[in-house]
Amino acid sequence: MSWKVINTILGLATVDEEFRRALLANPLAAVQGQQIELTIEEQEAFGTISAENLAEFSQQLITLLDKHA
Repeated sequence: MSWKVINTILGLATVDEEFRRALLANPLAAVQGQQIELTIEEQEAFGTISAENLAEFSQQLITLLDKHA
């Protein structure tokens, strides 16, 4: 997953409360709803994230990045 994709997702979640709620409820569906293209591996990773807030979401995303680096 590229930093560009991560920055796009986290930036949007920071300024768009509706997207942030959707991202926390169902990360994969929220990202796909924004027409952000993800690889199959990225889709699987987003399907594993379960976070209650954006900070927790970000941490899990970084951890996933480290695993796939």
